[in-house]
Amino acid sequence: MRKEMNIKRAIIIIMFILGLIGIILLSYSYIDSKIKLTFEAVNLELYGNKAPEEINEEPAEKEEVTKQPNTNPTTVYNYVAYLEIPKINLKQGLVAIDSSDNNVDKNIQTIAPSNYPDVQGGNLILASHSGSSSISYFKHLYMLETGDMVSVIYNGYVYNYQITSIYTTPKNGTVPIYRNKEKTTITLITCTKNSDTLQTVYIGELINKEVRK
Repeated sequence: MRKEMNIKRAIIIIMFILGLIGIILLSYSYIDSKIKLTFEAVNLELYGNKAPEEINEEPAEKEEVTKQPNTNPTTVYNYVAYLEIPKINLKQGLVAIDSSDNNVDKNIQTIAPSNYPDVQGGNLILASHSGSSSISYFKHLYMLETGDMVSVIYNGYVYNYQITSIYTTPKNGTVPIYRNKEKTTITLITCTKNSDTLQTVYIGELINKEVRK
């Protein structure tokens, strides 16, 4: 009788140990996934003060989205890439990061330290106004949800990203970027709709690239 009790006790102890090992392994996997989500920050002086076109935001209800116009029909910029967001009918050129036209008051601004899409593990950081002026290229960005697609046309390829996270952060001149550095990503930054104190960050991860047709 005592022998059977000892056997049962041994089995219970073994099952407890195996369960504990399983919990430890699951915890390690969870912690490891979180470690991959790293933090970096960029300074955005352009958001230090509210731009005139950002004072009067549009109503929150969903509106008909129209193609974003160029800042000035007579101005010709030397674009090195194009940003496309099908859901909001946006297709807009990007000038070189070292160009004098790489300014939020002229174009979608490419923020240093950005990488172009062909850099493995890199991050293309783009910012634009979200007000109602002709240079508010990100005015409809608030309509994006996780799972939506964003594309960048660069050097003969179309790089397709999927939005994986969206979060807000205080508008204080510094933007924290939370992304997996093992992934090639794109970061879109703009002022939060109907807020004077927040900005919204959209993180997209590269899922594929294809030759531009």
